[in-house]
Amino acid sequence: MSVNKITFVINSRSYTVVAEETPEYLERLCAHVNEKVENVLRGGQNIMGERPLVLAALNICDEYYKQLEENDTLKGKTAELKEKNSRLEREAENAQDELDMVKSGQVSIDEAAMRAEVSDANEKLNGANNKIKFLEGQVKSLKEKIVKLEERDKKREQDFLDLIDKQ
Repeated sequence: MSVNKITFVINSRSYTVVAEETPEYLERLCAHVNEKVENVLRGGQNIMGERPLVLAALNICDEYYKQLEENDTLKGKTAELKEKNSRLEREAENAQDELDMVKSGQVSIDEAAMRAEVSDANEKLNGANNKIKFLEGQVKSLKEKIVKLEERDKKREQDFLDLIDKQ
């Protein structure tokens, strides 16, 4: 990849950047930094030296981290929607299978309804089992914490007794 070199001015100082990115991209970055510095200068009272650059950098970092948080939130929502979509697809397939069986005369409508109820019950059971596993893990973790705290308390008690004996 080719190396690009551009010179730009921020806060009356000239800077040269050498990077593999396109000159257009580097110019956009520089314009963004320059805009942030100008915003700091407009909002401050006689801010001099490197302070506007530092404040602009903090503002840019703030934007960046907020975008990361928003991205994480959107990823979580996307995962939830994908899971919901998969569940709905399974339900649609099951409903279609039941409808096909009813149409073909293999099962009655009552049997199809019973199968749907069993399927729903199994899904709820799986959810409950997952919750149980999660809660068992939490119980185990809490038991381990209790053991550590008891050991710490015994050590402190012994340290206290040793301190009393020394007096």
